[in-house]
Formats: sequence, structure tokens, C-alpha cells
Amino acid sequence: MEVSRGSGLVLPTVFVPPPSATPQSLFPASIGRNAHPHVTRFIRVDDPKSFLICTDGACLGNGQVEPKAGWTSVFGPLEQNTNASVNERLEHQGPLGDFGNPTNNRAELRAIIGALRYRNWASEGFTTLVLATDSEYVVKGATE
Repeated sequence: MEVSRGSGLVLPTVFVPPPSATPQSLFPASIGRNAHPHVTRFIRVDDPKSFLICTDGACLGNGQVEPKAGWTSVFGPLEQNTNASVNERLEHQGPLGDFGNPTNNRAELRAIIGALRYRNWASEGFTTLVLATDSEYVVKGATE
């Protein structure tokens, strides 16, 4: 996939679930019918065109000499899919050629980029991706 800067056509918003809801109750593991072969995704119970991707990044030695970082994005139940996640060690060079030391924030951002670039999610019939992250840095950076 060619690397390019964003178009500005997609404006992320914060997803606010009902107070008593759990990810499993809102996005149960379901068969995605538009993917070939059919795969299990975390599809929204009241909107089959919306699904959940869980992301995370971590850095050992964050802010110290020779840190090591990695990231992951999970698209479906790992026990049911061989194509349910992607994970990598964080690169020292960003997607546009800029250099940076591994940090926790870079790993968290890379997990989101990895999730968005992994597949053409629209080809599976999805119009909305809900990206779950524990990173306030990522949420604020994307939505404010």
C-alpha cells in the first residue's frame, strides 16, 4: 500500500458506550459475511457495518538508552482466526521517512496505523471502525 498523508476526509470522534456496556456485549464475535473467506470479527450488535479493533503499544525502557517497543492490533478472537491480529516491533523510521527513538506513544500510534493499513476494511463491508486504545495521547491526538 502506498504511504501518503491523510486526506482530512475522515474525522474521528470519541466512542462513548452506555455506562453498563462491555466490549463483548456491544461487539460480540460474529462472522463477517463480506470477507472471503468468512472470518470472525468484533461486529457491533446493532450495526453490522461497524466493528471493533483493539490496539496497544508498549516500550521497555521508555525514555532511557536503547528502548525497545512493539505494537499489536487485534481484529477478532485469536482462538478462532489465524487472521485476527497483526503485531510488530516498532520501527526506528516512521512511515514518511522520519527517524525517532522508540517510545510508548510512538508504539501506541503505530498500533492504530497498523490497524488502519492492514486491510481495506470497506471491502469487508465496514463503514465504521471503533479503535479501542488505552492511550489518552492517541485519543486526544485523533479527536481534538
